[in-house]
Amino acid sequence: MIEITNINDSRIELYKSLRFTPKSHTEANVFVAEAEKVVLKMLESSIEPVSIFAVPEFYSKYPDLIELKKFPEDNLFTANKEFMNEIVGFRIHSGIMAIGKIPSDTPIIELDSKIVVLNGIIDAENVGAIVRNCAAFGFNSIIIDEKSSSPYLRRAVRVSMGNVFEIKVHHSRDIIVTIKELKRNGSQIVVAEICDESIALEKVSFSDKYCLIFGSEGNGIDPKIFDLCHQIVHIPISKNVPSINVAASSAVFLNHLTSKLS
Repeated sequence: MIEITNINDSRIELYKSLRFTPKSHTEANVFVAEAEKVVLKMLESSIEPVSIFAVPEFYSKYPDLIELKKFPEDNLFTANKEFMNEIVGFRIHSGIMAIGKIPSDTPIIELDSKIVVLNGIIDAENVGAIVRNCAAFGFNSIIIDEKSSSPYLRRAVRVSMGNVFEIKVHHSRDIIVTIKELKRNGSQIVVAEICDESIALEKVSFSDKYCLIFGSEGNGIDPKIFDLCHQIVHIPISKNVPSINVAASSAVFLNHLTSKLS
């Protein structure tokens, strides 16, 4: 375990200035896990770990788990919490972080029969909350379109509570092409949207194989997607409230679909 005493120590370069995603993370194809529960979930998953940067108490608390991952000594860093705050560029409450390798995309053909699709959802915390909702309700496959934030951004990973490590993720370069492929493969294409043509959620029958598409709160669903979908579905809410947060909406949809199976 190496104690860091110099903010310019090159060995902790990947932990510097994390308020926004550093270019070095993109180039190295890595992500940062923040907080004790998230780091533990990463270490217990199949994610390839790169390094840990944590207060000494963390190493004392989980020596067996760290040993299990066979970390080289020169990839285990420590410092006091105040100095860590200075290095990463914001206040971290737990003093526990880790870097992991972003796993390879799951091919579409290997995704489950129930798929959640994110269309233009830029807010990383919304993405993380949707990932957590998917894991909570047993939806293990997500497609991220070219306009949405990555579920491996620091804030998304944190809000997901590390559940992204157990989810099959596919990044689409062209969501229209991807949806056409899903449709050819027999998926029912369902769009979550409030409009004149939409049907109340409780009145819709879902097939055994479907993808459920959520759009951004600001722009909604890409208009081209409507031409490809089988159903447009909405959650009945008060007329005084035009919409609800997309992460909250996903929880309502996924809970409804799970409840129908029980």
